[in-house]
Amino acid sequence: MRGGTLAVGALAAGALACSSPDVDGMVFACQTNSDCLAGRVCGEHDGIRACVPADQSPVIIGMTGPFRGPSGALGVELRRGILAEFERVNAEGGVSGRRLELDSKNDDYDPELALQNVESLLDIRELAPRAGVPDVRGPNSVFALLGSIGTATTLATAPLANRNGVVLFSPFTGAHDYLRDGTRAPYIYNFRPGYFDETEVLVDYMASQRQPRIISSPPGDSYRRLLVFAQNDSYGDAGYAGVIEAYNRRAPLPQPDPTQPNPSIARIGYDREDMASVEPAIEQAIAFLDAVLDDAPDGTAPDAASLGDAAPAANAADDTVSSSVSVGIVMIDTYQPANQFIRAVRDWINADAARASRLDVLFGHVSFVGADALAALLSSPPADYPDVVNPARRKSYADGVLVTQVVPSYESEALGIAGYRRDIDRFDGGSYGFTSLEGYLTARLFTQALGLCPELSTESLRHTLDTQLTDVDLGIGIKVGFSSIDHDASHTVWGSILRAEGRIDVPFMWTPETGIRPN
Repeated sequence: MRGGTLAVGALAAGALACSSPDVDGMVFACQTNSDCLAGRVCGEHDGIRACVPADQSPVIIGMTGPFRGPSGALGVELRRGILAEFERVNAEGGVSGRRLELDSKNDDYDPELALQNVESLLDIRELAPRAGVPDVRGPNSVFALLGSIGTATTLATAPLANRNGVVLFSPFTGAHDYLRDGTRAPYIYNFRPGYFDETEVLVDYMASQRQPRIISSPPGDSYRRLLVFAQNDSYGDAGYAGVIEAYNRRAPLPQPDPTQPNPSIARIGYDREDMASVEPAIEQAIAFLDAVLDDAPDGTAPDAASLGDAAPAANAADDTVSSSVSVGIVMIDTYQPANQFIRAVRDWINADAARASRLDVLFGHVSFVGADALAALLSSPPADYPDVVNPARRKSYADGVLVTQVVPSYESEALGIAGYRRDIDRFDGGSYGFTSLEGYLTARLFTQALGLCPELSTESLRHTLDTQLTDVDLGIGIKVGFSSIDHDASHTVWGSILRAEGRIDVPFMWTPETGIRPN
């Protein structure tokens, strides 16, 4: 049986401590596994808690995600981090002697296939005839689900897990609908902040940090210089809603005029299944930028509030950045369409010296894009191009692209990050990255919860998550945790900036309480 109600206790590095005499055939009362001999755990025996033989079967955890195709790097990298943590636990004796195993299935980032995968992982034999009733399941269900990837895919699978009372831990999405509404999904636990947090950081950066400013103070009609490039699905919808909410917190968008189109932040998009659909979006972006230039007076500089105090110094550092027109493009996408879009827009800007001298564009992404994969694509040949304004210099396609992150830099010397690098070196042998770090940290929090469960059952795990993982130090510079009314472990976001040759700097972090501050 792959997952059942079996005794389990805290993770132990080696054999369990012994406090009972070694007398064959005797059953001794206990409270935790540490009260029992090696090879025994504290479980149920004739209605009382007693030392019983330990189950040696593995604990199987399920995962669905893209492991090939245009988004495959997200699944591969997240799984690498999860497996590194599982192997660390297994090397130290497992969960009360039981190995952790990951059953991962490819879904090609397709909601229907993801749903089929989860039905298989939960060993569902017959779907329930009506809502609110569990499905008929066989004996081969995984114990829990971990790290499902994507908004549309998770919104398809999360209700299935919830209906059947199976914990879905740390889905790789920041969507709010259903997953973060605080009431409808009691079996869902999120490690990463939501997209409303990440888009708040992008808008805050453009309004208070970026020089020259893209969003002035007060914002006024700054929304006219914002464009959202978003996937045409629930992922794109969630990110776009976050941008609107973040902007409205600074100043409400103008009320609609019945005789005019509703004023709002412009949105263009592409279809998840069709990379060719990026090309029309590029043309729409070019038309948008052309219109912004046409509306801006030639050669005029923005006001002081728009520039910010240090804008002259910033412009002196990069003489191709014009003080005339600054535009922010918020990107709710994945790395393949992002690479195609950024290259095309930068090539169009650079095709005309007058345009390149006037137009200053910031590309800002939420973390789901996959910063490592995007940096690798933008840094692949051709990685740069001659600057039409200054032909003696070449410009990098990657340089200056902003990506929010839900974990710190993987180069940090924090203890938890050093542990991640050590375990990747030991059990994986591959490179470091933000996505594999997220997989590792989410798995670390999950295995801590397993180790604190008095028994390996779903309800025991839920109780442990709600009551004992309230203020956890993973060694990353912040504390994370859950409660019975808050299943979001973190609201901290880090800001990363891509540089030439694939480098990624992490100059700042953000919390709802502090806003943006240097990292």
